[in-house]
Amino acid sequence: MDHETMLEHLEELASRLGIEVRYEAAAGRVGIGKLRGKQIAVIDLNLRVKERVSALSTLLAREPINGIYVAPAVRQKLDRARAACTDLFAEGSAPTEDDAPPEQDDGADPEEGAT
Repeated sequence: MDHETMLEHLEELASRLGIEVRYEAAAGRVGIGKLRGKQIAVIDLNLRVKERVSALSTLLAREPINGIYVAPAVRQKLDRARAACTDLFAEGSAPTEDDAPPEQDDGADPEEGAT
């Protein structure tokens, strides 16, 4: 799935969760909070689409999505963001798309065949 399509899916999910997504000048920052009782996600207007996907998936990874249909690629993106949040927030830094956990091991022993 390309980044534009992923962003559209994430924005729709946010809407279904009752979160309004706003793109505003925010000096590279992103965040989520309440304003007049409504949840608002603010993402810096100057971020590229790939960075917006990373930011929005990180924000939505903390939201419960049980019972909501989410396309498999989007669910996988949220799962990776959730895993990265768990690891990185313990260290005090925000995750990026490059911080996603490594792909699953194929089960082969790296030592096998070594002499």
